[in-house]
Amino acid sequence: MYLSRFLLSICLLVAVFLAATGCPCPPKVTVPNVIGRTQAEAETLITDAGLTVGVVTEVFNSSPVGQVISQDPAADAQVAEGTAVDLEVSSGPWEPDSSTFDVELAPDAVMVDEANLDLLVDSDQENHVYTLNAAEVQSRGLDLTAGNILILHGIAVRRIASVAQEGDNLVIETDYVPLNEVIPNGTIEWDYGVEFTPEKIKSVEIPGVGIIYPKQGTPIQFSFEMGEFTYDLQATLDTEVSTFDFTVTKDLGGSASARFKATGDIKRFRSRDRISFQGGQLQEFGHELNGMQGDVTLELVVAASGQDVVNLELPITIMKVPFVIGFIPVELNIKIQFVINASVPADGSAMVKTNFVYNSDLGFTYNGVDMSAGGRLGSITFGQETNQTGASSAIAANFGIGFPRVELSILLDSVVPWAQTAFLVGGTYTFFPACQTADALFLGAGGYDLGLFGLNLLSGRVTFFQEKKELLRAGDCPEESKTIEAYDAEAALLGGLPWETGE
Repeated sequence: MYLSRFLLSICLLVAVFLAATGCPCPPKVTVPNVIGRTQAEAETLITDAGLTVGVVTEVFNSSPVGQVISQDPAADAQVAEGTAVDLEVSSGPWEPDSSTFDVELAPDAVMVDEANLDLLVDSDQENHVYTLNAAEVQSRGLDLTAGNILILHGIAVRRIASVAQEGDNLVIETDYVPLNEVIPNGTIEWDYGVEFTPEKIKSVEIPGVGIIYPKQGTPIQFSFEMGEFTYDLQATLDTEVSTFDFTVTKDLGGSASARFKATGDIKRFRSRDRISFQGGQLQEFGHELNGMQGDVTLELVVAASGQDVVNLELPITIMKVPFVIGFIPVELNIKIQFVINASVPADGSAMVKTNFVYNSDLGFTYNGVDMSAGGRLGSITFGQETNQTGASSAIAANFGIGFPRVELSILLDSVVPWAQTAFLVGGTYTFFPACQTADALFLGAGGYDLGLFGLNLLSGRVTFFQEKKELLRAGDCPEESKTIEAYDAEAALLGGLPWETGE
């Protein structure tokens, strides 16, 4: 008995000593200075110091390609052994825009080039009706006969349906014409950088306001209601980065409410495309969005909010990026998709918050026979912050966004209706069996339609990549514990569900 008391006293003394000194402590090591080193050299120095290499992000920079330009933690910091050191590595300077436009026009194509656009009196883009000065058309020898193809540089490419003289003007009604009938042979390519400046982001569509033209340093900000939800959207133009804050709320009075929030930033990216025709047939189409990088945090907070199903591609373009290749007007339209799928009983609540840091590419390729999905998952890290879900009965809450959701429009015709990186968080609690979960999903997906190139039946959707992170598994959870709400939310972000509602 005395021995037991003696050992107990020793244990208590050791516990008091350890509590007072905070030991045992993991050994501290000094973070080496790796800025200016190559990535390989930096990784060797980091691991030799007893640390690990964290997230490596490529950024455009004037430093040589592959050189480390930033590190976190900073050099000489004292950190625990095994700490991860994040790196930013130069991918070289931001590339200048470039393009190739080497084409043969159809014999019935009539070109109104940039120097002759002064004869255009009016342009009704919605109804595809164009009014030209009749005398100038005649003096410049333009054959605007019905059946010919009218090319208005940077504005439209249409087949003439009818021509009517009204006073001094010719009013020309037009029909759709596929691009392969305009350009039977040729190659069109571009490498275009999307930067967040008023020069590149030409306009924004705001509900109830119309089209506005952004200014440097002035946030894009608007709110609107749809169904039971209020949408508050804000984004900034900061050249290399656009920060954003999107909040969706549902206020039912009392303690019943729902809030879904997405914040973070997206970095500038590039659109790289190639279109090739031979003998009036499409031989090649490639569409890539390179350098899709960002830092996104998704948060859902719901309480007694009931049943909610939302799959909403906002009917607005928060950033419109127009440019001209040859005579062809091209637009990249940046949109948002919101997905909410939740079933929250009167005594239920959920809070899930997760951070995503990613660096990916999206892309399609058509080789004259088949369409295939490209894309690259790249680096992705999930930062878990909150996951609490509970009720006296089953509960499921899911929130996702597709952003940036980029549409490629050529000649005002959507060739790539959408290609997006997307983010989803969700929490569940069930009783039979008793299981609590929280998950995060990062994915890339898109849809295409090659009708503009004469391939009217070639359309579809593809998944570029998917990466899931289990944030929480507590209780008697089956191996596959995905709820129908989580399945439907994921399918919506992949373009797989037809329902679309703001209710």
